[in-house]
Amino acid sequence: MTAPNDPWKDLTPPSAASAINARRVDENNPWGFFWARAMDGKCLLVLQHKTESSPAKKLPSLKGVEVAVTEGYSQHNLMLVFRLLDSRQRDIFHQLCIDIVAAGAPACTESEAVALAVARTWRWHHLLRGGTGGRLSEDEQKGLIGELLVLERHLLPCLSPADCLAAWRGPLGAPKDFEVGRICIEAKARRGAATPFVLITSEHQLDGEGCDFLFLHVADLSHAPEGADQTFTVSDAARRVHDRLSLDNAAADKYESLLAAAGFRWEDDYSDFKWMEGPCRIYGVSDGFPRVTANEIATGVSNVRYSVSLIECERFVVEARTMNEAITGYAP
Repeated sequence: MTAPNDPWKDLTPPSAASAINARRVDENNPWGFFWARAMDGKCLLVLQHKTESSPAKKLPSLKGVEVAVTEGYSQHNLMLVFRLLDSRQRDIFHQLCIDIVAAGAPACTESEAVALAVARTWRWHHLLRGGTGGRLSEDEQKGLIGELLVLERHLLPCLSPADCLAAWRGPLGAPKDFEVGRICIEAKARRGAATPFVLITSEHQLDGEGCDFLFLHVADLSHAPEGADQTFTVSDAARRVHDRLSLDNAAADKYESLLAAAGFRWEDDYSDFKWMEGPCRIYGVSDGFPRVTANEIATGVSNVRYSVSLIECERFVVEARTMNEAITGYAP
């Protein structure tokens, strides 16, 4: 039985295999989201976008839903297509689509709208696979806290809330976690008691191409023992930044979208997983810094993962004010 609010019920399948029959999701939404039907009758959600806005990373997979990028119907246009394969899941697919559209709506640019749509789909991928009830894993919590510390202590004191959030690119899958003009910051968090290494997950993270300054911010975070003092959860870290943004409604909304793209939800309970913070260090990444960059690897090799020994990086340590002054100097 078709639900009364089913957006596909009045869309008939097109007569040509290469065509779709589509209707815009919301005329007030600035991005190209469309409800659509394919020739085989499958229900689709389509996000039409320019070639340069297309997602660069692997797309998520969901049981019963195909996610793909296909050619559009005009030059230089592509389509991010969500296709329902199992018609019995139409109601759930509808809710997924509504959530994807809502995630993309606050974006400031088309490429950001595409990235937010993909990030929200990854959230569903994670949730439907089970695990810890959809909560962030230990490593995901640690990574998000590392980025929130940079926002709280370095960007918010130097930039407007809107510019801070425009600079936060980590949840959108960008090569660097923060971009302020030609200043880039990569945020890492590591266990304080562990061997002093940080994991670098691509050849682009510490590549300074296109940057005037590139900084590596490393926070020491450890799982807090029972009864320890000065502990906090990932929710506490997110709340501190939220409180700094609460007077700017547009910035607060953007912040919520970025948290969601990172996989964080306020309703998840993290009270059983508390953290203790140790020292934070900032490194100026420049000539001689131990790293692998894109122009150093063979053609056809990508997604390089490697570890950097922080002991070998001591001579690159800089004061926090050095990074803050650089940020302020490049403020929009």
